[in-house]
Amino acid sequence: MKHDTEPVTDRVARKGRPVQMDAEERRDLLLDAVEEFMVECGLGRTSMDAVAKRAGMSKRTVYEVFDNRDSLFTECLVRRSHLMLSPLTPAQRELPLAERLDELFTFNLPRTSARQSVEMLRSVIASAREYPSLGRRIHGVCMGRLYDLVENELIEGMARGEISLDASKTREHAVVLTDMALESPMRALLDPDATLDETAEKAARRKLAISIYLNGVGASARD
Repeated sequence: MKHDTEPVTDRVARKGRPVQMDAEERRDLLLDAVEEFMVECGLGRTSMDAVAKRAGMSKRTVYEVFDNRDSLFTECLVRRSHLMLSPLTPAQRELPLAERLDELFTFNLPRTSARQSVEMLRSVIASAREYPSLGRRIHGVCMGRLYDLVENELIEGMARGEISLDASKTREHAVVLTDMALESPMRALLDPDATLDETAEKAARRKLAISIYLNGVGASARD
């Protein structure tokens, strides 16, 4: 009988899979698989088993990283929101308030991922009735992060004397300003060719919304 003396590491390497992966690598590989599956098949058909097969792992491994489908889907969307929405850099923090806000509302997303982000959002919305708690949680986590960033900048603006607000209402101001500055998602969701790509039109809208808000607050502060 011929014995298989080929090193295990060599056999695995030829299959394109590492011998060992740390927890972070497994997590990222699974989230990549979820993103691909959500875009291709929708949320309803994205099972833990399907994700495991797409990632080249066992279902048991998936459950070692994520407790359930909700936590897997939520983490997937949260990771993408972190790619899109970054805290200001030290250099950006030295800018005037209007410019700092404009930077926060500018999505930091590679063009190759812009369309995928829209497709993932469509998938979540299409399954909102089937997974209502998931939709609410994703909205709360993803949009909540942007609200946090904007609110923090408004508070910083107050500390610098750039703006005068009721300190107990900074959250409400952050939500209103964000809704003003960002384009309604309806066009992106209804237009099959729409993406989140940056355009001159979107940039002009952000600047106009920020200007209207700051002028309005300034007028109120002087009254």
